[in-house]
Amino acid sequence: MLRFVVVGLALVAWLGCGRADEPMDGTFLAGRSCEGLLSIRKGTNPGHVITGPGVGYQLLARNQKQATHYRIEIPNADPPERWVAAECGKVVPAAAPQPAPAQPARAPAKPKPVELAYILALSWQPAFCETSPKRPECRWQTGQRYDANYLSLHGLWPQPSSLQYCNLPAGLRTAAEGGRWKDIPAIELSMSTRADLETMMPSSKSLLDRHEWAKHGSCYPANAEAYFKDSLRLLKAVNASPVADLFMRNIGRRLTTADIRAAFDQAFGNGAGQRVRVACKDVGNRRLIAEITIGLKGDLSGGTGLPDLMRAATTSDPGCPAGILDTVGTQ
Repeated sequence: MLRFVVVGLALVAWLGCGRADEPMDGTFLAGRSCEGLLSIRKGTNPGHVITGPGVGYQLLARNQKQATHYRIEIPNADPPERWVAAECGKVVPAAAPQPAPAQPARAPAKPKPVELAYILALSWQPAFCETSPKRPECRWQTGQRYDANYLSLHGLWPQPSSLQYCNLPAGLRTAAEGGRWKDIPAIELSMSTRADLETMMPSSKSLLDRHEWAKHGSCYPANAEAYFKDSLRLLKAVNASPVADLFMRNIGRRLTTADIRAAFDQAFGNGAGQRVRVACKDVGNRRLIAEITIGLKGDLSGGTGLPDLMRAATTSDPGCPAGILDTVGTQ
């Protein structure tokens, strides 16, 4: 008899350790940005996948009857099936089956895209290197390098500015805020995106990409690959426009913010320049153009073009009225 009791207890224990997922049908509507975990117990999140606030995801299962986590499908994540905390949103049950209508039903409406506001920050790298000549990205800058003649990526910042470090573990946030960027895990990117980033975000040599992902990208409604790919897509549009022509013609000369804004109007439509702000910095007796920021609003991950994103954004003050577009090398 004792043997049967022991065997029975062992079987119960074994079943208790088995997976208890309960399949579900419906939609998980995210209320805020939350991590998409591959494993609840280990807290792993390959690709640093984040849910987008207001986005609906296909609901697959819950971890137990009184759910602490739901398993959902996040498009573009690898793998796409992830666990999110129950407190991060709400469950919208699937509609009950209805009798077939006499007339063909309309196709279901597509989910509303996430239309957030952003600031795209683009740097003039020679001006940055004037005050940071020992940085690895500055020591080897030459006049032939991409960032000596074109604007470089600083970052893409979801707005309002308080939207930072979304659901980031405390240790990573401390490292990002304290400048210990080497303590932030390397970002998993495709070979093509990494190659573009190394060219168009030269400060990734100082691990700026890790800092930007932790501080700003963690609040983006997609994974790191999409965050940087979308950022680079917008930068490429600027650097293939009359804005880049204006900058290249004026390297080493004084350039006005009015001329920069006019170039944006020419490139992306009337009023685009009003979404552009110029930042300068004083080095010795010279005032250098250091950065431009561009206001955007819309569904970036959906591929919306720069003209539409700028047109939807609020206008900005012009910032610095004029400055010198610095050449490579310290003066």
